[in-house]
Amino acid sequence: MVQVSLSWANHLFSALRAESKGSFKPPTEKESFGAPIFLNTNGAVQLGSGNAVAGGVVRDANEDWIFGYNRHLRKCYIFNAELWEILEGLRLIQQRVHDEVIIQSDTMEVVKAILDSTSSEANSMLSRRIQSILFQEKRWFWRYIPRDQNQVADCLAKQALIGTENLQVFDTPHLMTCSFIDLDKNLNVYLFQNITL
Repeated sequence: MVQVSLSWANHLFSALRAESKGSFKPPTEKESFGAPIFLNTNGAVQLGSGNAVAGGVVRDANEDWIFGYNRHLRKCYIFNAELWEILEGLRLIQQRVHDEVIIQSDTMEVVKAILDSTSSEANSMLSRRIQSILFQEKRWFWRYIPRDQNQVADCLAKQALIGTENLQVFDTPHLMTCSFIDLDKNLNVYLFQNITL
């Protein structure tokens, strides 16, 4: 009886993997976006303690602040922190009923791991949770940005080093992030190179 049950379970999971393998594709940027929002994320690990933090900012098409967020993650690898920051941002976007999102990241390896539904690494569970949210979005797109043009998200992430472990959401920017907001705007984030995988 146990062997039959395991056989059915393996069959079901194999079918689900095969189905998701071919269907998880981002739209091209040429597809029209109605009123997109932009999610910029960043993670950091403190060298001495190994404590990781994640943060991000969500802005409208005019680059105006919608909300920012950060979280202290305790000890983890930077790769996992990068996945957590994207997951947290997408959850908050979904809760606020935005369904067209352009995700801007300065870490190609993390994006590739998320788009690769066959990943067998330990962090693949986080990747699948991100994929699950993206499946529910109307339109989404990944865009690569250089690190020096992602300073607001970087600043928010590093602020979590002195904060609590709870997720913090900021409806208005902190004084510390205001100078980076103008800097990011001046660097023209909409001309960044797109990710092609």
